[in-house]
Order: sequence, then C-alpha cells, then structure tokens
Amino acid sequence: MKLKLERRKRGLYKIFIESLSVEDMAPLLKEVKGQGGFQDLIRKLQRQYSSKNQTLVLDYSDIEKMIRYSQHYGQGGFQGRLSTIMVRINDLYSHLSNLLNNVK
Repeated sequence: MKLKLERRKRGLYKIFIESLSVEDMAPLLKEVKGQGGFQDLIRKLQRQYSSKNQTLVLDYSDIEKMIRYSQHYGQGGFQGRLSTIMVRINDLYSHLSNLLNNVK
C-alpha cells in the first residue's frame, strides 16, 4: 500500500491512495442508482479513481463523509462499498499515530 499526501492552498491536503486495482475498487465502481448524499459521494469517488494509475485521490471532505456514512448509517449495501478504502484510511491513521507518538 502506498499513500501520498499533497499540500494544498489553505492548509488542506489531498491523499493519493496508490496500488488500488480495479478489483480492489470493484465495490465502488458498481453503477449507482438514485439520488442522495451517499450516491453523490460514490459518484465523486468513481470520478477521482484512475484505473490507469490505480490511484484514488481523496480530500478532507471525502474522508469526513466516508467516516460519517460508514459509522453513522449502519452497514447497508452502499456502506459496504467503502470498506476497502476505509481499511486504507485506518492504516494511514495508525501509521501516522505511531510516527507522532515516537516524536514526543
């Protein structure tokens, strides 16, 4: 797993999750039917994925929404689509926490 951070204006970051095959992304790449906040998020994530580079680009609001939907709305069909990406985000969190704890 490779993760890369890019500093943006106003102190925000984009996270590049690399080495995501089409198979890894299969749940997110399924057709989305209907309208709503979660469906809009899935469509946005689909647009931000490059199968050529096997990379998904996320910003702060994407991660915030993913956490909110996966934790607060139960485990329906749509929420399960986020599991692969949430594992990567949790890995990043663990790695950063360990690094920061070693700095103190």
